[in-house]
Amino acid sequence: MLKMTPLLWVLPILLLCGCGSAGKAKDGPGWISDPYKVYSRTAYIAAVGYAPVRNQAEKNALASLSAIFGQSVSSESSSSYSYSQALEAGKSGWAENADIAQAVKTSVEMDTLIGAEIKDVWNDGTTFYAVAAMERAKAGLIYSELIQTNLRTIDNLTRFSAAEPGSFEDYSRYRKAAQIADANTVLAKVMKLISPGSMAGENLKSGDEYRIEAAEIAKNIPIAVTVENDRQARIQSAFSQALTAGGFRVGGNDARYTLNVLLLLEEISFSGNPNKFIRYTVDADLVDTFTGMVLFPWNINAREGHANAAEAENRALRAAENEIKKSYISALGNSLGNSGGSKK
Repeated sequence: MLKMTPLLWVLPILLLCGCGSAGKAKDGPGWISDPYKVYSRTAYIAAVGYAPVRNQAEKNALASLSAIFGQSVSSESSSSYSYSQALEAGKSGWAENADIAQAVKTSVEMDTLIGAEIKDVWNDGTTFYAVAAMERAKAGLIYSELIQTNLRTIDNLTRFSAAEPGSFEDYSRYRKAAQIADANTVLAKVMKLISPGSMAGENLKSGDEYRIEAAEIAKNIPIAVTVENDRQARIQSAFSQALTAGGFRVGGNDARYTLNVLLLLEEISFSGNPNKFIRYTVDADLVDTFTGMVLFPWNINAREGHANAAEAENRALRAAENEIKKSYISALGNSLGNSGGSKK
C-alpha cells in the first residue's frame, strides 16, 4: 500500500531558498524571469524555483507553485487533518483510473500538488532553475474525477453503515467519510483556482457534518471498562470519563465492546539518586466481543519520582490519569477513521 505523506499545499510557509523571484540569469530561457512568457496563463498555473543543486531547485519550484494555492486552502490545515490519509481511505475508486493513480503517486513522491509537473530545468553554470506548472484542463479533469470518486466512496460508506447500526463499524465508516469529505473541500478549493468558473464544491457536505453523525452513533455504543491491578479504580475512572466525554456510553450488561486494560506499576532506581521512581505502563485494548477483533490497541508509559515511594506512585497514577483524559479519545477517533482493527 502506498504510504501517503502530507502535501506542501497545507504548509503555511515557503522554503527559504529560491521560492520567490527566480533572480537574474543571463541568456536563460524566458520562463526564468516570468513563467507565463512560455506557459500561457490561460492554459497553465506556473512558478519558478532555483537552487545550487537541481533536486532542490525542482522542490523550490513546486513549493512556489503550491504557494499560489496556499491562501485558499490554509484554513483546512490542522494537526488533526491529513489530506493524504483521506485519499488513502478512498483510494479503491481512483486507483482503478491509471491517470489519476499516477498523478496522486507523483504528487506524493514529490510532496506537491496533484497534477503539478516540472516542465523544464536550466543551469547557468552555478545555479539550477526549474519551472513547475499545472495544465489547467488536465488538472481540472483529474480533480473533478477525484471529487466524484470520493463522493461515491462516501455514499458507499454511509449507505452500508446501516447494516450494523450502533456499532463501531458504523462509527468508523462515518469517521472515514468525514476525512474524505475534508479532502473534497480542499480539492474543490484548488479546483476553483484551476477553473474559476467551476461548480466544484457546490453542495458538498463538510467533514464536520459526518462527524456530527458519528457522534450520534457513539451515543448508542456501550463500552464496558475493566482494569487489572487498579487498586483505587483511578485508571478505570479516567477511561470512563474520557469515553463519556467522547460521547460514548460506559457500562451496560453484556456490552458488545469491552475496554480491557492492564496497569503495571514498577519501582525503579537510579545510581546516585536518592529519590524513588515509579514507572507506569497502561495497555488498553478495545475489543469487539462479537468478532474477537481488537479495534484499537493503545499504550502509554512514563515514570514519576519523589522522595518516598508512596508519593511517587501517586504521581505516576495522576500522570497516567491525565494522559488518558487528554489523549485517549482523539487517538481512538483517528484510529477508527483509518483502520478496521486486528484479530485478537
